[in-house]
Amino acid sequence: MTARHLPGFFRCPHCSGYFHEEGSPPPYEEGYFAAASQPSLLSKGLGKVLEIFLWTRKRCVKRTVGANKSAEILDYGCGNGKLVRYLRQHGFKVDGFDPSAAAVALARQADLPVFSDIPHKKYDLIMFWHSLEHTDTPLSDLGGLLKHLKPDGQLLIAVPNGDSLEAYLTRGRWFCYDWPFHRVHFTPRALRGLLEQVGCKVQWFDFVNMEYTISSLMQSFLNTILPKNTLYSVVSNRRMPGAGTKIVFFGLLSLGLLTIFSPLILFFFLIALVSRRTAAMIVVAKSRSPNHLIT
Repeated sequence: MTARHLPGFFRCPHCSGYFHEEGSPPPYEEGYFAAASQPSLLSKGLGKVLEIFLWTRKRCVKRTVGANKSAEILDYGCGNGKLVRYLRQHGFKVDGFDPSAAAVALARQADLPVFSDIPHKKYDLIMFWHSLEHTDTPLSDLGGLLKHLKPDGQLLIAVPNGDSLEAYLTRGRWFCYDWPFHRVHFTPRALRGLLEQVGCKVQWFDFVNMEYTISSLMQSFLNTILPKNTLYSVVSNRRMPGAGTKIVFFGLLSLGLLTIFSPLILFFFLIALVSRRTAAMIVVAKSRSPNHLIT
């Protein structure tokens, strides 16, 4: 059934997830993970402020592994290894994997343990921090990956929520829509079913992923007024070709609009939170007996 709020996607009648009608994803260009130019002062400033999101990711990892200070962790789809570096700086044992040769090369330049092939070892925790939505085959990817998970290991998955109120209201201008990079959009039901199908038991869901629930809402709101993803482009120094003056102008305009409409944005966020339909969700699941795993 066609998903009216997600252009080009259809809803699976069996799992309730959203899949796109087109085929294989385009390759990530070599420069995707590298800044195309020197960031502006505004970009640098906002980037420093938003480093707090790395701290929130660390808290989530710490909550998941608990008292296991020697836990071996794999960050699947880690990009250039920014989170790998941050977690290792704070005492975690973390490896990274990414299918992009450009991302791995950048990570290796920084002496980070990021690989194009998953090391032959078992992990206590494998995390997908907004990477699982980038594949067309989440079931086979998860099933094949569980051989790298210890018998009592855990999965930590953060993904956009395809059934969020934000997605229904802003549709193709939803920040997390992001086609063609986002290949599938999960719902809570679809994500739970996927994990159960590969032999994992869901431990908890969380609909307060501040990095994506708040920032996505702000950018989606701006997308209804300004060119798409302008503030994100300023912060990330990515996906917005043009002169530096233009980028700074849109960045300052975005901040001004967010300041003016912040009460409305906050009110909408509270409604989405109460209804458990925020833009993103986090789930932690634990592996069961290896005999139950699908590979």
